[in-house]
Amino acid sequence: MHTFTVLCLASLISVSALFAQKELPYRVVEGWPQFPADYKPGAGMATAVDADGDIWYYNRGSYPVIEFSKDGKVLQAWPEDPKRTTHATTAHGMAVGPDGSVWLVAREANSIWKFSPEGRNLLTIGSFSSRQGGNSSKYAFDRPAAVAHDSTGNAYVADGYRNTRVAKYGPTGDYITHWGGKGTADGEFNLVHGVTVDAEDRVWVADRGNKRIQVFDTDGRFLWKGDGYGTPWALTYDTREKVIWMCDGDNGRVLKLALDGKVLGGFGSDGKASGQLHQVHGIAVGTDGAIYVAETVNQRIQKFVKR
Repeated sequence: MHTFTVLCLASLISVSALFAQKELPYRVVEGWPQFPADYKPGAGMATAVDADGDIWYYNRGSYPVIEFSKDGKVLQAWPEDPKRTTHATTAHGMAVGPDGSVWLVAREANSIWKFSPEGRNLLTIGSFSSRQGGNSSKYAFDRPAAVAHDSTGNAYVADGYRNTRVAKYGPTGDYITHWGGKGTADGEFNLVHGVTVDAEDRVWVADRGNKRIQVFDTDGRFLWKGDGYGTPWALTYDTREKVIWMCDGDNGRVLKLALDGKVLGGFGSDGKASGQLHQVHGIAVGTDGAIYVAETVNQRIQKFVKR
């Protein structure tokens, strides 16, 4: 696999050396976004951007799913509905599919939910209960964490906190395959926490417990891995710049990675002030290049743009 030799060199970079990498010129947009007047904040878990450039925010507050315009105005807010999901206590991961559908990962409910952009439930994978399925289960999870889609609409679930696998489903929820297992070898995981898919349909996985990223083809064949990035919590593919953005949740940083694993730079410092990051849990890139990050303890979503 000589094509990816650069990644092997990148894996030797220490966290402290990463912080010495080029600081990217991003600033926070103060006052973004506006929230519903009666919104009660909760942990910021995930964010996603749809084809129109609208920003979706999945959180554990009183409106678990909120859609914002680029300028931060509320387009819609879905209230908690116990008949659908217990979003406020189980919200974790999110993605917008190629067809515009909104996919939500309810961690404690061990289920994945597909909604229309208007909030109509189209599909549920999993039992919506505390019942758990092991690594070999086709349609049950054990504390899943994230979801992402390839170019044909297949969904990849990072499953997750107790299970240690990636599970693949068709656009209508049909089980296709899964891969992984507990460990440190290639293709094994220790808390598989995030997932994204690049333009070549390579599946990037945030192997958080092992402090590394692993990359696979869509059938689950291992391609390569890299570490030395801090602690990957979440990943997203940037279609404009053809790069990967990564949340380093333990260090309050966002890193920009080339598709060969090279660190191109980063921004952020750990803290609770505006523009700082703490336990940054979710990340998305706007159609205009803006970076959106969701934070758990700080209970917020922030927007960053180039200076």
